[in-house]
Amino acid sequence: MRKTIRSTLTAVLVVSFSAALSSPSYASASDCVGGNGTNDSYQTCTTVEGTGLRVNRWQTSTYSSLGGQNVYARFYVNGKRVHTVKKYTGAPKRLAVNFPGKLPRKYRDGTRLCNVWSVNKRYKSCITVHK
Repeated sequence: MRKTIRSTLTAVLVVSFSAALSSPSYASASDCVGGNGTNDSYQTCTTVEGTGLRVNRWQTSTYSSLGGQNVYARFYVNGKRVHTVKKYTGAPKRLAVNFPGKLPRKYRDGTRLCNVWSVNKRYKSCITVHK
């Protein structure tokens, strides 16, 4: 009986360890600045998903109280603007755009990824890529 329990426990640990090695665990980081809630036009959010230094998804969002206008999402890497995305807003609503560059991509440890929207230029949300 004792040997059976030990064998079963060993098998479970080996299977769990193998599964952990074979399936990547995705990490995500999110930062929201400004505003006081989900539908506040002065809030900017940055969300990044990936593993370690590899970024698989980079998204920014905001709530725009503007209607019938173009707004712009700006993407920064270590303070340098690398992309701008124009988004038309027909009515006040939550807006979200993905990084338009090539992903997945590896960044150096400590790289700062930031976003700013034209409707709330005072607020820059950022995350830091790390191992």
